[in-house]
Amino acid sequence: DVMPHNFVLVAPGALERVGELSAKMVAMPDGYARHYVPESPEVLCYSRMLDPGKQATVFFNAPKEPGRYPYFCSFPGHSQMMRGVLIVE
Repeated sequence: DVMPHNFVLVAPGALERVGELSAKMVAMPDGYARHYVPESPEVLCYSRMLDPGKQATVFFNAPKEPGRYPYFCSFPGHSQMMRGVLIVE
């Protein structure tokens, strides 16, 4: 892709709230440096923003509580389409 991307895992039910906070960070001078990831207890883990053609590996402990944990790309405008769900059973 020609755009930067990242991975943000959030608490169940928090996708829309955290996505909106991420979108507002585009107006912040340090938004990109903060990977468009807001400071929120609902953000469980995230990767840095990756430039096109780059890759990263994210290691994290899966949540202990069963549930559906949404994840998305927080680059502005991406969270509506670039999203998925980590299912913990």
